[in-house]
Amino acid sequence: MDNPTGLFLPVILVVAFYFLFIKPNKARRKQFTEMQSSVVPGVRVMTTSGIYGVVTAVNEASVSVEIAPGVVIELVTAAIGRVIVPQSAEGAQPITDAQEGEL
Repeated sequence: MDNPTGLFLPVILVVAFYFLFIKPNKARRKQFTEMQSSVVPGVRVMTTSGIYGVVTAVNEASVSVEIAPGVVIELVTAAIGRVIVPQSAEGAQPITDAQEGEL
């Protein structure tokens, strides 16, 4: 008779592969899709190539981003790497005179 653990090894490997690679990738893809759908005009973004700018227009397949005053580039939606969320002023600590001298 064959050893039953030898039959379970491929099943265990498939299950491990699913939980280590496929499931986290689905969650990451869902989060990325939600982030891209939240892009609206006026939002500050960073592209996948590291360019920062402000979204000026959103079309079905493209996004217009102003990277400098008067310089607007058009990108595919997938090129938006992340949305930059401004820090709230409430949690920030004020800069003291001693800290200003260190800058």
